[in-house]
Amino acid sequence: MNTQSPSPGARLLRLLGIIAGCTVAVVFGQTPSTPSAPTSSSQKQAEVVQLSAFEVNSSTDRGYIATRASGATKTNTPMIELPHSIQVLNKEFIADTNSETVFQAARYVSNVVGGSQRGDDAILVRGFAVTRLRNGQPYPAGNAFTFDEMAAFERVEVIKGASAVLYGTASPGGLLNLVDKRPLAKRQSSLSLSAGSYDFRKGVLDTTGPVGKFGDVAVNYRAIASYEDSESWRWFVWRKRKYFNGALEFVLGRNTNVWTRVEVQKDDLVDSYGKPYIWFSPANAGTLLNVPDEFFRGDPGIDKKRVERFSWETTVQHEFNPNWSLRGSLVYGDAFGSRTEVFISAQGPVLANFPRFAQYIPNDQQQLIGELNLLGKFRLGPTAHQLLAGGNITDRETRDRNIRYAVSPDPLNIFTPVYFNTTLGNEVTNVRRIVLTTTKWKSWFLQDQFSFWGDRLQFIVGVRKDVLKQNVQSFVTGLTLPNNDGQTSPRYGVLWRVTPQLSLYGSYNESFTPASGAGSVQGIPFPSPTAQQKEVGAKFELLNGRVFGGVAVFENIRRNQTTVDVLNPGFSVATGEITSQGSELDVGISLTENWQVLLGVGFQKAEITADNVPANLGLEQFNVPNQMASLWTKYHFKTTAAKGLSLGLGVTYVGERAGQRDSVVRSFPVPAYTTFNGLISYQRGVHKFALNVENIFDRRYIMTAAARLADPGEHRSLRFTYGVQF
Repeated sequence: MNTQSPSPGARLLRLLGIIAGCTVAVVFGQTPSTPSAPTSSSQKQAEVVQLSAFEVNSSTDRGYIATRASGATKTNTPMIELPHSIQVLNKEFIADTNSETVFQAARYVSNVVGGSQRGDDAILVRGFAVTRLRNGQPYPAGNAFTFDEMAAFERVEVIKGASAVLYGTASPGGLLNLVDKRPLAKRQSSLSLSAGSYDFRKGVLDTTGPVGKFGDVAVNYRAIASYEDSESWRWFVWRKRKYFNGALEFVLGRNTNVWTRVEVQKDDLVDSYGKPYIWFSPANAGTLLNVPDEFFRGDPGIDKKRVERFSWETTVQHEFNPNWSLRGSLVYGDAFGSRTEVFISAQGPVLANFPRFAQYIPNDQQQLIGELNLLGKFRLGPTAHQLLAGGNITDRETRDRNIRYAVSPDPLNIFTPVYFNTTLGNEVTNVRRIVLTTTKWKSWFLQDQFSFWGDRLQFIVGVRKDVLKQNVQSFVTGLTLPNNDGQTSPRYGVLWRVTPQLSLYGSYNESFTPASGAGSVQGIPFPSPTAQQKEVGAKFELLNGRVFGGVAVFENIRRNQTTVDVLNPGFSVATGEITSQGSELDVGISLTENWQVLLGVGFQKAEITADNVPANLGLEQFNVPNQMASLWTKYHFKTTAAKGLSLGLGVTYVGERAGQRDSVVRSFPVPAYTTFNGLISYQRGVHKFALNVENIFDRRYIMTAAARLADPGEHRSLRFTYGVQF
């Protein structure tokens, strides 16, 4: 069988006809409502904003303060009425911090840590990994070797904790919902040009406005294009990115609109995995070797990566009347990534010498998702209800290969490495992996938000049923293993509006993640890991909306974690458990119209509470600090001689945490660190000049330590950006 996969660019040509046909059929197949009276363009803009009972934009934000979110309930709901911890990072904050990755923005949220120079961010929330969504839908990221393009996003919603009711399979840490910028009815464009340390160069063009009106159909557009050419403080690391995101919105009368988006991204890059540490004996466990942060463990003559991503998304939304709305969406995603790289593997008998091998890992994923949501608002006796019912169908296909080769010379002396001299040898056939995984997933969910006592006492109750059918076909062994599963996930929450400015709440949520592989001695798939979260907290809005925040106490438990089968060495059993407990505070403050503050403080302890290896009990989860804190503040001068000047300062503190010593879980301490980031910008008319500084004092620190490599944090870097609006 030919396992070579065509790139997304080739598939794009075949999809253009389908996309155009579907969009035209949906748009012009609608019967537009007849308007009762002519309306002005400003009135139409207001109607479009009011139309969406599902989605949120930045029109209600106050500086960095966002008081509404859609990701936690799939409805446009004030966050003070949500019995759930959620923080929103809006476009003003993303722009001021010059966040090039999701993590660079999310690190200012409590109990969010991690990050990685590799490209996948490796974000942990409340001690666990997170699931990423795009406009409320899963999407194929393709692999862990590149970043999402932040220029596309209106906001990032950080939804903490286990919750599978609305989105199905979800990581116990929570969800990151990336919300795209939408077409606007008012014409506006911007161009930004950036240059900085380590030969960083980037340009972004963002333009939006009306296309025109065709009969009763008004059409708006948005197009975002960017190009990046950058290097790094790490040896031999570079990236070139080409990116385009184009969207059209069709407004059909007062009650119906259609939004369709196409995104294309292509990255060519070389990245690094950090520097090795000693792990093989208790005497030197966790000792960082004396190699520079810039150390490159591969060979730049061989290492290379490529990522190509294409996505198409179309959403239709119709308002039957002020109380009932329907939304349907269809999302197609295609992501292809490949990497060829040289690895250092297990440490050799001589401290300086590390054995090496090379591998070629291509990954190709296609995904089609269809979803339908019905939202109704009604009263039933003394209760007011907001009922959400929906269904979801996902069809996914993933081709994954791993081909390993011997290399020469071998091993590598990490203290005196020689590069550009590596040659590939024969394939190591006993570790070859060529796998095709097909997944068909159907789900139904029902959620009711209802209130008593003049909306002062509010409840949320939800349930979801997932049916997952998966086949894992190995072209090496010739075996096809089914990995089918079904889960019912509940959600409960209660909230008391003590006053219009203060809410107290409690909630219980569950989630699950489908198991993969069959590492048990019986050769059967493991049960799916499940997670439960209990949370109590308070939300407050003070000083006429100038202060908005929340405090929470939580417990997350992840069960069915794979652990060593002590009776059958070399196999695993799903009997492990990890428990994360903690508290947190997140506050957004608009001290004046000119002064914005975002503050996050978190305390947590994530540890192994069940394991087949007694020595592992009580060990802390890797890379999860017991304390963290962050602050970002900006002051904008609107009067005096400094009019137009903005000054910003960011501080992040990450406490001591455990690093992974080896695959048997044993750990060692990774030191705490504090970093400072800064902003100086000047706005004059349509022109803006900004200087962002990352790690002002050039603090050297370790972000994460796992799998024998320690990932150093960002060195000091400066980035100058010129922006103009037109």
